[in-house]
Amino acid sequence: MNKSLYEDSIVIDAACPLADEKGKYKLWMDGGVTAICPTVAMEENTIKTKQKMSEWIQEIEANEALLLHVKSVEDIYKAKAENKLGIIMHFQNTKPIGQDITLIPEFHKMGLRMVQLCYNVKNYVGYGCTEKVDKGLSSFGEKAIKEMERVGIIVDVTHTGYRTTMEAIEVLKKPPVCSHSNVYKLCESDRNLKDDQIKAIAKKGGVIGLNGFPPFVAKKDRPTVEDLLDHADYMIKLVGIDHIALGIDYWQGMAGIASLPKAWIIYLYLVLQGRWSPKAYPPPPWNQPVGIETPTKLSNIVEPMLKRGYSHENIKKVLGENWLRVFKEVW
Repeated sequence: MNKSLYEDSIVIDAACPLADEKGKYKLWMDGGVTAICPTVAMEENTIKTKQKMSEWIQEIEANEALLLHVKSVEDIYKAKAENKLGIIMHFQNTKPIGQDITLIPEFHKMGLRMVQLCYNVKNYVGYGCTEKVDKGLSSFGEKAIKEMERVGIIVDVTHTGYRTTMEAIEVLKKPPVCSHSNVYKLCESDRNLKDDQIKAIAKKGGVIGLNGFPPFVAKKDRPTVEDLLDHADYMIKLVGIDHIALGIDYWQGMAGIASLPKAWIIYLYLVLQGRWSPKAYPPPPWNQPVGIETPTKLSNIVEPMLKRGYSHENIKKVLGENWLRVFKEVW
């Protein structure tokens, strides 16, 4: 019954950096996922970003029996019906846009459908969540957000500073999202959300994706799927079931993908670059929650949800239908 519930559901993972590694999207296919949001750009400039997007388009076209480029909600239903993996292009920064608003519709035409405003540090749009100060959304940031909303790109406030996040939500008329974050009160981290941020996202009809990156789940080396679902339960009590989804954040440095020496190299590189703060990002190993350690095991999230009393209808919402609702409103 539980397996069929998962198999019958549209399953969307909205934060998938690992999928940007050649061929790794197959892990989500093996896990029965309907659509994923690979991180097609983060720190790349405009030229490199266009190249990466073109490479993704070529990969999809070369594997049309397996993949489908998602540009509309109908494409997600089509991917499910045809047993393909939907690819939703996601930027985890506005750095590829620089200060050029005209790039937003250009990237949208190439298939971009979700953009994260900042990645931990400040940029032309605003401030990241690990900056010592947060002076809020810039005037350029406000223009960029309005243009994203106009063309049909979802605004993602993950990794974004508190004030910048709240001001961005205030500007938006359509639902904002936090593609991969958890609850600050359950796990104190600069990367997690305060209660009023969660309420602000929900008030605008937005969605928050549960994040499996261990330092944001629980203060222990090996958090479990139960620890992750504690965040879901908390947010459901705070704002209701319609605002919780999946953004598990399987990535290149996690245990089971990178060796410990390689994980350390990645860690030191990100810290030295200033993209990660040691306070928010403890050193490796990074074990995704026990039970859902890799994308191939994502279906294991259903059984503990059932044991907690989640109805089939509500489980389907968390697995993908809440994302679909936001996609319908924004795209």
